[in-house]
Amino acid sequence: MKKLSILSLLVLISACHSNANFKSANQIKPHLDAAIINEPEAPTETAPVSAQPFVYFDFNSSELNEDSMKVLNTHLEAMKSLKNGQIVLQGHTDLVGGEDFNYNLGKERALSVWVYLVNAGVEKERLTPTTMGKGDPKRQNSNPKTDRHVEIIY
Repeated sequence: MKKLSILSLLVLISACHSNANFKSANQIKPHLDAAIINEPEAPTETAPVSAQPFVYFDFNSSELNEDSMKVLNTHLEAMKSLKNGQIVLQGHTDLVGGEDFNYNLGKERALSVWVYLVNAGVEKERLTPTTMGKGDPKRQNSNPKTDRHVEIIY
């Protein structure tokens, strides 16, 4: 019993350690438990977003370039105007390289977008960076140049 509570405490401490509230898409479950399903819905807000949802990156890079920053700047007004809801920053890579490398690269890309948006005034609690890494290696129509991106999901 004592070992179990110490282990639980260590898990809790390590979970609270991350500043960016980073979540792995591999750990997100596609189902919801009954308590969440029965919660009353929060009022929804909408904001017109006509910007492209993808921020592109160079090969093996998580550094934002000038074009990436322009895309992010087109999202800033909408992000700041919405007071509720999460914005997911989903990092993707191409199919080149190993699983671990691509998982971490997708994470770094999502975090670079997260840092830029937080520095621009978006509340960090509303941004959830995730990584898909390579994603599904059997995906159709993969294109290395467009696969290297972070998708912004409202």
